[in-house]
Amino acid sequence: MKLIYRKPLIFPTWARFKNQDAGKRFYEMIDDGVAFACDGQLLPHCNHMEMSGFQTSSIISYQIDRDKKLKLYLFCVYPQIRVIPNKTRGGLTCCFAPVQVNVDRREKTCEKVFFNGILRFYEQADGVEIIHHFSVAGDRKSLIEQIELINRSGRGQTVTVKNKKPESLVREIYLVENHKQRLYTDVYLDKALIMEKERKTKLLPGERKVLTVVYGPDRLSALQAREQLDRRKAFLSGLKSALTITTPDAQINRMLNFCKIRVSESIFETKNGLMHSPGGGNFYGALWTNDQCEYANPLFAYMGYAPGVEQSLKCYDLYSAFARSDRAIPTSIIACGDDIWNGVGDRGDSSMYLYGLSRFLLSRGDRRAVDSFLEPIQKASEYVRSRITDEGIVTSDSDELENRFESGNANLSTSVITYDAFVSLSHLYQSLGDEQKAGEYRLLSEKIKDGVEGYFGARVEGFDTYRYCREESRLRSWICLPLTVGINDRKSETVKALLSDKLNHHASLLTRSGGKTYWDRSALYAMRGLFYCGEAEKAGRMLCAYTAERLLGCHPPYPVEAFPEGNSAQLSAESALYLRIFTEGILGYRPCGLSSFELKPELPDDWDQIAFDNFDLLGESYRITVTNGTKYTLNINGQIAEIPKGCKIVYEAKNQQITQEP
Repeated sequence: MKLIYRKPLIFPTWARFKNQDAGKRFYEMIDDGVAFACDGQLLPHCNHMEMSGFQTSSIISYQIDRDKKLKLYLFCVYPQIRVIPNKTRGGLTCCFAPVQVNVDRREKTCEKVFFNGILRFYEQADGVEIIHHFSVAGDRKSLIEQIELINRSGRGQTVTVKNKKPESLVREIYLVENHKQRLYTDVYLDKALIMEKERKTKLLPGERKVLTVVYGPDRLSALQAREQLDRRKAFLSGLKSALTITTPDAQINRMLNFCKIRVSESIFETKNGLMHSPGGGNFYGALWTNDQCEYANPLFAYMGYAPGVEQSLKCYDLYSAFARSDRAIPTSIIACGDDIWNGVGDRGDSSMYLYGLSRFLLSRGDRRAVDSFLEPIQKASEYVRSRITDEGIVTSDSDELENRFESGNANLSTSVITYDAFVSLSHLYQSLGDEQKAGEYRLLSEKIKDGVEGYFGARVEGFDTYRYCREESRLRSWICLPLTVGINDRKSETVKALLSDKLNHHASLLTRSGGKTYWDRSALYAMRGLFYCGEAEKAGRMLCAYTAERLLGCHPPYPVEAFPEGNSAQLSAESALYLRIFTEGILGYRPCGLSSFELKPELPDDWDQIAFDNFDLLGESYRITVTNGTKYTLNINGQIAEIPKGCKIVYEAKNQQITQEP
């Protein structure tokens, strides 16, 4: 049978959020995860969570109705199997009907949902406990379910496990691979494979059995499926030794651990090497200049996760092939590296590339890596220079929101990102001993900084802040960007505008005042900017509210892309931005040379300390603590310095020297 491919819905209609139930707490922290106790007062309840491995991503939607009945929808993506060539959404996607478990035809109820990187549903029926453990395979094209059966009743029970659709409807499928059709056989697009022979089993009192179910093109044996589960557990365990940030707030600490999972798991094996991708049901085996170059890769430079570093280098390498002095770098590299998407023109993509790459290279401190990128850096910089106007601003066709909102022909985002990129490039060339280029980039950054004030500085809706573009009359959440890069000319009024009821909404920020749409990325940048500019108390309150909402609200446990667009998809790079609130916001970290970095800590008054362990910088692993008091006490691998609040230090790694600056 030849399949006419139709992409299934990412989310069923019953798992689409109509409102976000802001302020209501559905989940609680238990052990190393979060759990939803199926309390009747909170029912019905629906949610969806994404999990990813090197060859599979799965979004599991679930609903518990008022009678505590569980409904599941299993959506899977296999990025390497290209159904449509050279399309962003061209990877194979499948929707599976979960297997059915019945206990002597007794009614089942769902008592708890638990997630710690593996998703578990706890059901019970007449004294038999049924635990569904869902996990993506570590490096195979499969979603795996282990069904744990425990007879806690005092008598024998009969349990039946079967497919809702007992026959596979698709035995053959023609899939496009490398521009050619290839015949795949036995691709089970709608049928789960129950690996154990026992479909109907008798459970004695106290007896426990485990059945294994595989959903996906890779027909794993029960042993192979268990090995893949072990790989997932090893991945989760291994992340504990990656960059670890410890604060006095337990909820924040838990959120930090979850964000490490989401940003690290969304890396896929492709024909062109490892690729970090956003996810969300649509974006796999593909790269973006904002999500990857700007948001995620600078974090991977110091996070201590080897696949993250590998894919970052591959990402910048793939983009470098498109660096030209007369044309912008494309928005996205798609189809596992086979093509590009550039559908809205220049979004400031060359600036995003330079911003992320320069920070990545400085944080790594690897001279050989720097040398390999100097030519594309020069070409991309020449193009960006050609876009600088006499007023000192940088023009672009659109911005990272791709014309969803007004961006004119010059927007605040592109100019601020370019300013920061040129500051980093000045540091980079200074480290290389090229005083001329370092000076050129320093002067250009100062020109753009003046342009940001002169062109974008304005009174908007009663606040002396920034207009996003000349064509925009309303407040926009991206007015936070100058604060993240040390442009504080309009700090006071910008902070007031961000925290006003015109923008602050449901613990996030509205994209445009007067609307209903929010994108978490601007809220995450805003919190980082509030800390970096010295507004730690206000930033801390926003951080606590945001964390509680995302971690324990109706849609845990990650930052999201947007609402209502995308049904609050849990895109991966937003988790990188959450982590960077702490590194570049609270700690005030900024790379400023191939052997040096700056720190400018800003802690809320009620935080006594923050600690960063396994912070990989300049080829070494650092432990950095900041202790609060009348001054800040910094401990950098045993080197201690006390600095007045509001000041920064420069750390020279070669001689382990700390220099205080105002």
